[in-house]
Amino acid sequence: MKSDSEETAASGSAPRARIDWVAEQSRLLREIAKEFTRTQPFAGLTIGTGIHLEAKTVALLLTLQAGGAQLVSTGNLNTTQPDAVERLRARGVRVIGEATKDAKEHAGYLAQVVAAKPDLILDNGGDLYVHYLKSPYGTLRGGTEETTSGRMRLEPLREQLRMPILVINDSPIKQFAENEHAVGQSTLESYMRITNKTANGERVTVFGYGSVGRGVAANFRGGYAKVFVVERDPVLQLRAHLDGFDTAPREESLGSADLIITVTGA
Repeated sequence: MKSDSEETAASGSAPRARIDWVAEQSRLLREIAKEFTRTQPFAGLTIGTGIHLEAKTVALLLTLQAGGAQLVSTGNLNTTQPDAVERLRARGVRVIGEATKDAKEHAGYLAQVVAAKPDLILDNGGDLYVHYLKSPYGTLRGGTEETTSGRMRLEPLREQLRMPILVINDSPIKQFAENEHAVGQSTLESYMRITNKTANGERVTVFGYGSVGRGVAANFRGGYAKVFVVERDPVLQLRAHLDGFDTAPREESLGSADLIITVTGA
């Protein structure tokens, strides 16, 4: 019987090869999957997810599945990758919906995830928890929320939710490893791929100087762009200034910008 990677090589499928490559590089998840296979921490539980469905999250969801979880998943608006959906469905994950840019259609997918009454929720932006509050049930134990903007959305609902929700973005490693380094680098790379331009000499205005903003600003400066930072927090604004970025007033920074990047939950 051929392995997934052998089948990929035989078919020449670039998306499948990418999913396999990401799984091979996810060394920590591989080790966790081995432990989960032995300990089965999620046996008998259903996990509902509303996260980006792409190569990295395929590795994550299959790790949870190895721990005994039944998974019911949908993507985020406008980011679902069809090859990720195909792989997950082939591995027995119930994936609701397809890639969509229609907010109403996407809301219907989220409602179907909640209708499955998952025991745990993995959310990105607070959407699933908000849908849960529309039709609450007694078996939801808690879960995770990925983003700062999701936390801001859920904090006023704390008394209604009354359950443990771990905000992944509060992790120190998430702050510097993903937000500052990975997102900063991938934003510059995405700009270059989408526009077929280099950043050299471009006037770039970055809104927000939290961990993501710092990474974006630093990477564009490394790409020889002229970088402005707009930040309303005076301490972070001072930090941007001392880091060598132009912190001109908002109107001045916007007026001459070739590219505007917002990296703030506000």
